[in-house]
Amino acid sequence: MSRSGPAQGRAPEGVSRRGLLAGLGAAGATGLAGGGLLGAGAVRSSSGAGDPARDLSLSRGGPRQGLPPAVLTPTPAHVHVVAVDLNAEEPAQVSEQARLVLERWSAQARELHGHGLPELAPGTPARGLHPASLGVTLGLGAGLLERAGLADRRPDPLADLPGFEADRLEPGLCGGDLMLHVGAEDPLVVSAAVEHLLGGVREHATVRWSLPGFQRAAATAVDPSATPRNLMGQIDGTVNPDPGEARFAPQVLAAHPGGGASWMDGGTYVVVRRIRMLLDDWSALEPRARERVVGRRLSDGAPLGGAREDDLPDLAARDADGEPVIPADAHIRLASPERTLGARMLRRGFNYDLGWGSDGREAGLLFTAWQADPRTGFTAVQRELDRGGDALNAYVRHEGSAVFAVPPVREDEPHVAYGLW
Repeated sequence: MSRSGPAQGRAPEGVSRRGLLAGLGAAGATGLAGGGLLGAGAVRSSSGAGDPARDLSLSRGGPRQGLPPAVLTPTPAHVHVVAVDLNAEEPAQVSEQARLVLERWSAQARELHGHGLPELAPGTPARGLHPASLGVTLGLGAGLLERAGLADRRPDPLADLPGFEADRLEPGLCGGDLMLHVGAEDPLVVSAAVEHLLGGVREHATVRWSLPGFQRAAATAVDPSATPRNLMGQIDGTVNPDPGEARFAPQVLAAHPGGGASWMDGGTYVVVRRIRMLLDDWSALEPRARERVVGRRLSDGAPLGGAREDDLPDLAARDADGEPVIPADAHIRLASPERTLGARMLRRGFNYDLGWGSDGREAGLLFTAWQADPRTGFTAVQRELDRGGDALNAYVRHEGSAVFAVPPVREDEPHVAYGLW
């Protein structure tokens, strides 16, 4: 599926081109109220641009069932990731607030899907704009389970990440009880939707950190289906698992068929990292040196020695002097599945640029990695990058970090109890 481009005709204000996919739709809200937790289900509708039956079928059966919009394609041009902490302190009160916030966000996501933001929020800056493929995904932090007295329901993969060589973490940019991930093709639509969703829970939750991100817009791309570039000028997101591939489920979807973590069976875990790029230092490098740091050509993203972006890197290739074509400390060599026991993740990277401050330019990568188990995915890769002395570490700083569980919605069993609330 290619990224949606500019509108080819006028769509109703309340319905998007590919529909609002609400991670915590009505099924998730109903399941929560009936004793369940939450979900990352997909809800679609047609604006007349496609067949409604086909659109709805994409959220049922097969690898797409229960997937959050954040992992589906096309990837939106703009996102905003927000982490909130609940205001309560006592476990019973924390649990009740979590239920209320998730239930309210679920209902609001459904309302956004059914009516559109202009109808729900008079005076919204999004009036006059199409919904722009608005998508909402929610996640649950490990700390929330602890604070709500549900530590025994915490899945093992929802563990705190260890420290890494590139970490310069700031506590205020890490963690959070709940994650709100909003994406759309228009930044004003994203901003207005985030304000609407946060406004509805202001008495229960406080923002811990937030970060807006962006990619190049499909309307400005020569090839809208091409892999986007990050602020370093490198193509970012090559060889991602696709929901239509057999390898997607074991790499991205969690398997918890029984026990206290069964509420996460078929869901996914997301690692969110705020990675500051030291762009002045990076720009001072000659283009050939930049290619050797990453291990890919700047021009087309092909691995050094390869012909195309999606070619497998030849880690055994040597040049005329007997030196590795892809340097020993190149980022893609150290991150390769051959070095990490097959670790793979669905990587979604977005640029952020907050301008210049007293500490220089605040810009970099809002990195999200969706996976079946962060211990064998993100952590395995980062440890190998540290062991091999990743050349990219000299040009980046990881300043924010969080891990969230994103359970599935079981639309055919909305009242199923996941054993949490």
